[in-house]
Amino acid sequence: MVLMELIGDPATMIGAQASSERLEKTLSYIDTDRQEAAEVLTGGARNELGGDLAGGFFVKPTVLKGHNKMRVFQEEIFGPVLAVTTFKDDAEALSIANDTLYGLGAGVWPRDANTCYRFGRAIQAGWVWTNCYHTYPTHAALGGYKQSGIRRENHAMMLEHYQQATNMLVSYNPTKLGFRLGESDVKLGEIGGVPFYISGSQYEA
Repeated sequence: MVLMELIGDPATMIGAQASSERLEKTLSYIDTDRQEAAEVLTGGARNELGGDLAGGFFVKPTVLKGHNKMRVFQEEIFGPVLAVTTFKDDAEALSIANDTLYGLGAGVWPRDANTCYRFGRAIQAGWVWTNCYHTYPTHAALGGYKQSGIRRENHAMMLEHYQQATNMLVSYNPTKLGFRLGESDVKLGEIGGVPFYISGSQYEA
């Protein structure tokens, strides 16, 4: 683990990448976004350390400023890289949030309850954290939207994915219903285009 002293946060520690391949993959994302004109606000390179950490697969904590069409905005890097952009109003913010192939989790930090409610309903994600992040109640349904998956786990609604609904229409009337038996039968209505009748004597009774 290495302290984040470069961005003024010496209390937070960031671990190394899992492998040299993962290190190169993260750095390639950063280079790609540089080519797409992303602005590197901090970091953006391998973190060369000394002592016992020499040769470790560390990446400097990186913040990139750009737009939502850049690769770093559309794919998960799995490294210490944060992509930031700006928006003019709520409508543009929602458009940016939903302009992705994925939809597992999202987070919003509004200042009023109305915005909390509207964004929570409008963002296409399985989890929408509001004024918090990465809290996982064990009973909450877990799942995503779009290419993040459509099923849910850890909730009673998951059982629906393993069931099929059957409608059983039962009559306890001793007289047969659903077919016209005689001229005196009275039509009660139709279900799915199928007429239902009741005997005229029972209808009058």
